[in-house]
Amino acid sequence: MKVARSGLFNFITIGILLVLVTMTYVNHMMPVLEEAETVKKEALLGNFQRIAMQARAQWIRTKSSPVSIYETQVGPSGTLSQNKHAATSMAMNINGWPVGSAKGSSNPCDYLLSLAGDEVGSEMHSKTRKQNGFLLCEYFIDEQPWFTYSAESGAMRNHYSY
Repeated sequence: MKVARSGLFNFITIGILLVLVTMTYVNHMMPVLEEAETVKKEALLGNFQRIAMQARAQWIRTKSSPVSIYETQVGPSGTLSQNKHAATSMAMNINGWPVGSAKGSSNPCDYLLSLAGDEVGSEMHSKTRKQNGFLLCEYFIDEQPWFTYSAESGAMRNHYSY
């Protein structure tokens, strides 16, 4: 009987220790996962802005719509290279800011964001509106405002805090 009790006691003790170690590990990993999500959001915003500026630079150079932007990579020495075989056409407004796909798209805001990269939230979506006759994209993650893009001026405004 004593052997059975000590075996049960050891089993319970080991189980409790495993639960505590697991909870401690999860507790320490959560900030790392949240930080990774923040970095992913910042990278997507940076890519979005870079693509908008790349399209604007092409528009300034050609003064025509649509413009073609190319896949751009930064080399180890900091030099830029463009892959002329991987291009997309973007429609531009009269102010020279991107307003979606040159081929037409059901949601120009989703199209613009898709060029910047992968989704960063379980519930990421956009709302397309007009402001002063220009496209205004509002982006949300998990129903929380993330950022807005105005095609009137090319301005981006973040709505989230770290």
